[in-house]
This record gives sequence, C-alpha cells and structure tokens, in this order.
Amino acid sequence: MRQLLALANAIARLLERIADWSGWLLIVLMCVTCVDVVVRKIGVPHFPYTKLQELEWHLHTAIFALWLGFNYTINAHPRVDSYTEKLSFRAKAWIEFTGCLIFALPYVLVVVYFGWDFVQHSYVFNEGSDAASGLGYRWFIKGVMYLGLWLLLLGIVSVLLRLIVYLFGNRPASEVDLKIGHSASTV
Repeated sequence: MRQLLALANAIARLLERIADWSGWLLIVLMCVTCVDVVVRKIGVPHFPYTKLQELEWHLHTAIFALWLGFNYTINAHPRVDSYTEKLSFRAKAWIEFTGCLIFALPYVLVVVYFGWDFVQHSYVFNEGSDAASGLGYRWFIKGVMYLGLWLLLLGIVSVLLRLIVYLFGNRPASEVDLKIGHSASTV
C-alpha cells in the first residue's frame, strides 16, 4: 500500500508542477487581452484583431487543459454534494471510488482513445482558422487539449490509488490525504 500511495503522490506532484508551470500562461493571456482591448479602443488600422482574439481562446484552452489533472487531485472540480453531505467520509470515499471506476475512468479512456484521431486529422489536413486572417496550425491547440485529457487520466489514477489505500489498506484519511466531498475555498 505504501508503493501505491507513493505513486499517487508522485503523480500528484507531477500534475502540480505542470499546473504551476502553465500558470505563467495567465500572465501571457493577461498581456494579450490588454493589448487587444487597448488596440481596439484606440482603433489601430490593419491590426490582426482576429489573430489576437484566437490567441486569447488558445491560451484559455491551454490553461484549462493543463490544469485538468491537478484540479481533479485537489478536488477543485464541480460536483453535486447535496446528496452526500451528511454521509460519513468512508461512504463518500466509496461513492467516489465507484464513480471513478464506472464513470470517470471509462469516459476519459474513450475520449483519449478517439482524441488522437481528432489531433491527427487536424495535422494531416493542416487545419487552421476559418477566418482568413486567423491563426493556423489548429492541430497544436487540439494537441494541447489531448494532452490535458491524459493529465486528467493521471489525476483520476492518482485519486483512485489514494482511494484504494484508504478503503482497502485501512490507512487513516489524514495519511492518505484524500480530498473528496464538499470543498470550501479559502480565496
């Protein structure tokens, strides 16, 4: 069980490092958005507005995709806990375990399996923006989305490993550092 917990911790650390690194994209996104707003406000002629707007959504997508796995490991994803809020932590762990095995893992595995074709098709046909003055190489952002699915899969595996250690290894929740159920943000 120690090895499973060590593996879960290693995966979580990797996902956290990726999220920390990709957090710098928020500063790039802020700069691009500020330039877009200022240039539109003063009305610069012949400025590539479309490229700038597409770069904004590309950056949004990259940030979202690169944070997927980490967010799952820290329980920062949307959930409906109104049915489980009065249950014991162990009961919540069983629900999470069952949900991961029946819903999350199979769904992500299917999307990862078919997602590669999504990226490959875009690359082979050199897909770009529908706008004439938009960004090219749409396969790149689709590849980042695909990478995000793999990171989410790693996040699910990390949580599943913690659940296994907690449910079947009789380790205390504090040792396993399992984050499930209602999450209160302290921002």
